[in-house]
Amino acid sequence: MIKIEFPINEKFRKYLKLEYLFNQYDFFIKQKHNQYISNVIFNIIFKLNSNAARADIKVELINDLQRIVNKYKNQDEEATKLKKRLEKINSFSSYSLSSNKMMQELKVRSESPIGINDIDFSKYKIWNELQNTRSRNIYYKNLSKDLLIIKEAIYFILRIIRKQTSKENLIANDMMAQIKLNPLIRFDLLTISLKSSVSYEASISANKYAININFTHPEDDKKIKKIIKFTASLHHL
Repeated sequence: MIKIEFPINEKFRKYLKLEYLFNQYDFFIKQKHNQYISNVIFNIIFKLNSNAARADIKVELINDLQRIVNKYKNQDEEATKLKKRLEKINSFSSYSLSSNKMMQELKVRSESPIGINDIDFSKYKIWNELQNTRSRNIYYKNLSKDLLIIKEAIYFILRIIRKQTSKENLIANDMMAQIKLNPLIRFDLLTISLKSSVSYEASISANKYAININFTHPEDDKKIKKIIKFTASLHHL
């Protein structure tokens, strides 16, 4: 089965994007050291600092953790611990650009059309040559250690919400379907499950009363309308 997640509000769109960045970081930090892997990891760290180390993310996570404490008694202990750790953080300081010239130059290069490279940048070239996988990972973990609590809170919240689901088998006649919503419930996430053999792409539009689902085929120039069977799962805290 192919599962596609659609955030229904902007908050969970941010959560899913941050989860994706953290997953990328976890994948590449396991790879054997070379300068190209280093380029990728630095890029991810800069993106995480721009997107995860924000006051609004912290506030939203604290509010959602409190919601879990109030609603899910079997999860309240872990939610409370994460909430308290977040509340202790006054500001994030994963790296200091002003005191680290290499990081400052890497940040500038990451925003350029070419991206991070070591051309005319001997400090970075030497740094890469002196690293092995272990020393490199220690360096990265020191840079991103303040973001660990953000990662743990997002993973925890998404794990909870993915378990809270109402599943429905649906048919898209003429490649369109609609899910009626209870306007008293604020849904956060929609998961669409399709058979692996189905190559039609799903897109959604939503309001508080309904979610409209449309399917298209990337190579179907004939625009033949077909019936598509799929499963839709709605999630909310």
